[in-house]
Amino acid sequence: MLVQTPSKIFKNDFRIWQENEKSTITEILKNEEKIHTLLSLKEVVLDIEGELRLNFDEERTLLILPLYGEIIITDFYETISAGMSLTLNIQAGKNIVIKNLVYHDRSDLLIFEFKKGENTQTFSKNELDFTLKNNAFQISKTIQHPNFIGLYNGRAEGYYALKDAEKSIFGMVLNGAFEFQNRLMENRDAILLWELEELEFEALSENALILFMEI
Repeated sequence: MLVQTPSKIFKNDFRIWQENEKSTITEILKNEEKIHTLLSLKEVVLDIEGELRLNFDEERTLLILPLYGEIIITDFYETISAGMSLTLNIQAGKNIVIKNLVYHDRSDLLIFEFKKGENTQTFSKNELDFTLKNNAFQISKTIQHPNFIGLYNGRAEGYYALKDAEKSIFGMVLNGAFEFQNRLMENRDAILLWELEELEFEALSENALILFMEI
């Protein structure tokens, strides 16, 4: 029998979006107590010719995951598009600018902000291959804690045993719907779970896309 563990759900319907001149942004997770390695998660929609400027007071590791479109980032001279991820280290006081390269449409991306990891490469680009369904694989190969993404058929199940029982699990549905540790999660809902040793989930729709990580 699945044991109910403590959790906090971040419903997509309740998010507040802040409109700027050339972008729209919402904060999905903000870890103000800094008790987890994941400090914040934002979703950003860049308008046509839009850009976003970010500044960090302390050293950070960022994981940038485009969901739609194509972008380019300060000091990294390759484009990043949906189906890829970029991990980069940011120095204290450093500005970065993220620009939309789609001339006819918006770009949509997630920005994960972590405490800076040791011995992490300055930049690391990763191709995400979704040809093998019902299988979770790494989003970033350089972030030091386990992180996964996967595309699932309807009614396909997944299990994951935590590497560190002291850690929490953060999960987010990028498309479709899942039953995630016995909680219903729909498109763009997120969840934080703790006090668990094994994660269980089941896709409730076709081509359901989910990500999760130990934090």
